[in-house]
Amino acid sequence: MSVQPFSSKARVHPGGTATYVIWVWSTRADAKAVTVDAAIRHVKRVGAPRFTVCPNSSGATCVLGDLPRGRADELQARVKVHKAAHPGRRVRLTATANAKGATTVRAAGSVKIVSTRAPASPAPASPTPSAPPVPALPPVPLAPAASAGATSPAGLFPTVSPQPSTSPPSGGAVLGRKHSRAIKATSAADTLPLNPRLIGGQLAGLVVLAVAITIAIARLSLRPQRPQDGNGPPGD
Repeated sequence: MSVQPFSSKARVHPGGTATYVIWVWSTRADAKAVTVDAAIRHVKRVGAPRFTVCPNSSGATCVLGDLPRGRADELQARVKVHKAAHPGRRVRLTATANAKGATTVRAAGSVKIVSTRAPASPAPASPTPSAPPVPALPPVPLAPAASAGATSPAGLFPTVSPQPSTSPPSGGAVLGRKHSRAIKATSAADTLPLNPRLIGGQLAGLVVLAVAITIAIARLSLRPQRPQDGNGPPGD
């Protein structure tokens, strides 16, 4: 015979059920009228064993019948463990096999009672580092307000006047003549007879004047001539 816990961990929680596997076989000859009895050592708040896998069972007794030589049969028995059972105790089940003309054999296996522990709470998640705040942009300075009487924006721009070159450019070779020449400034009025800023109005005035002259010439050319005195036909 062989008795071992059904679970590989060999433990049970209070309020659970301990299950055992029992193997029975004959070694020398066929066994007749084989019976197996299960019993446990006295443990407080632990129930009596009962067979759950057996050809013909009655509580803690299993009637197996004839067992041929060299064949093994598997049986299962269970033990109820109450909720008030003390953790740390062991539930030991002992199985005894009897048969006609055979030697009585015994085997045992045990399961430990362990306490039910609450699942450990997960560790708090580490805070995610926040990004540093974006610095504020410096204020943009406003343009100076124009004076109340100013009408021309010319004062907002720097005045550029040509100046004669007094020194050669620094670094590198000097191209052209060795001596710099003075730059002569020419007024825009000498090259352009019209004011660039008023050229639109001046052209419009010239067009109107040309149209008026054309109309006057046309009227004079189309006007009928008056007859001279004494040159008319007789009888007039």
